[in-house]
Amino acid sequence: MGQELFTKNFFLDTGACFCCTVNYFVLLITIVGFSETEFGASAGEAGLAAGIYVIGGLLSRLTLGKYIELVGRKRMLVIGLLLAFAISFAYFFVNSLAMLYAVRFIHGMAYGISSTGMSDIIAKIIPATRRGEGLGYYYLGITAASAIGPMLGLILAEGTNFNRVFTVGVVMYAVAAILALMMNVPEEVLTEEQKREAKRFNFSNLIQVDALPLAITVMIFYFSYSGVLSFIASYTEGTNLEEVATYYYLAVSCGTFISRLTTGKIYDRKGPNIIIIPGYIAFAVSMTVFATTTVPALFMVAGFFMGYGISIIFSICQAIVVSRAPPHRYGVTSSTFSAMNDLGTGLGPSILGVLAATVGFRDMYLWCVAISLFSLCLYWTIHGRKAWKESRAKHSASQ
Repeated sequence: MGQELFTKNFFLDTGACFCCTVNYFVLLITIVGFSETEFGASAGEAGLAAGIYVIGGLLSRLTLGKYIELVGRKRMLVIGLLLAFAISFAYFFVNSLAMLYAVRFIHGMAYGISSTGMSDIIAKIIPATRRGEGLGYYYLGITAASAIGPMLGLILAEGTNFNRVFTVGVVMYAVAAILALMMNVPEEVLTEEQKREAKRFNFSNLIQVDALPLAITVMIFYFSYSGVLSFIASYTEGTNLEEVATYYYLAVSCGTFISRLTTGKIYDRKGPNIIIIPGYIAFAVSMTVFATTTVPALFMVAGFFMGYGISIIFSICQAIVVSRAPPHRYGVTSSTFSAMNDLGTGLGPSILGVLAATVGFRDMYLWCVAISLFSLCLYWTIHGRKAWKESRAKHSASQ
C-alpha cells in the first residue's frame, strides 16, 4: 500500500461516518427532552433513554466486532447501516418509555456495527506511517457532525416537534448506506487458522486484550464528558446561558477542528505525551469553567478548549492501540476501543443524572473534573511513563 492518504475510499468512509454521527448527536441532544415531554420521565429515566443507545452499541461491538474480517468489512458495514435505517422509522411510533428504551437499544446495536465497520475500514486504508495524521483528518468529519448535530437537534426540537428530529435519522442513514455501497474496500485474506480462530466464541476473540488498558482510560474520560453531552439543555435552562447553549457545540467543534488539523502530525513525529497531557489539562480547566461561569463568553471559550482536549484523547489513544494490532485484528481492536468508549458514554447519563438530582448540576460537573484527572493518572501509569522513557532513551542515543 502506498503513502496516499486522500483516496476515494477515505472520503466515502468519512462521509458515511459524518452522516451517522450527525444523527447520533441530533438524537442525543434531544432524547432527554423527548422523554421528559412525552412520558414525564425523571432525570435518571431520561438519562437512561440517552445512555441505553450506547449500551446497545457496546454489546454489538463486543459480540460482532470479531466477525468483520470474516464476513467482510464492506458487507458488515452495509448490514449495520441498513438495520439503522430501518429502526430509524420506529421512533415515529414510540408510545411508551419502555418502547423507547427498546428502540434506542436496537438502534445503538446497529450504530455499533456501522461505526466499528467504518473504523476498521479507515484503519486499513490509512498508511501506517501516517496513521496519527490520517485519523486526525478522518475525525474532522465527526468534528463537523458534533457541531451540526446538536444545533440541528435543538433547532428541530423547538416547539416539541420531535418528528422533524426523527426524520434526520432516516435521511442520514440512507445517504450513509449509499456511500458505503460505493466503496471499494480492501478485505483481509484469512488463513484457515485465522478463520477458525474468528469463529470461536471466547474472551480473546471478542476482546483485543492489550487494547483494554488504554480503552478503559478513555472510557473513564468519556464518562466525565457524557454529562455535558446529555444535560447541557437542562443545565442552562432558565439561565443567561440558555441562548448560547445552542452554539456551545460549535465552539467545541472549533477546538476539535484545530486540534485534529495539527496534533496527528505531532504524534507521528514526537510521540503522544507532548500533546495528550495538555489535552487532559485543557479539558479539566474548561470543564471547571463550564461548571462555574455565568458569563456567556467564558462559557463558549470553555467549549473551545473542551473540544481541543476531547479530540486529542480519543484519536491519539485509538492510534496507539491500532498501531499495536496485527491487520487481521483491526476489527476487534477498533470494536474493543469503541466499546469501552461507548460504555463510559452510556453509563454516564444514567449515573450522572442521579448525581445531578442529588447535588445539582454544578457540583456534578465538578465531580466530572476529578474523574477526568483520574483518567489522566491512568494514562500516565499505563502508557505515558513508558512513552516518556522511550523518548528520553531515543534522544540520548541520537546525541
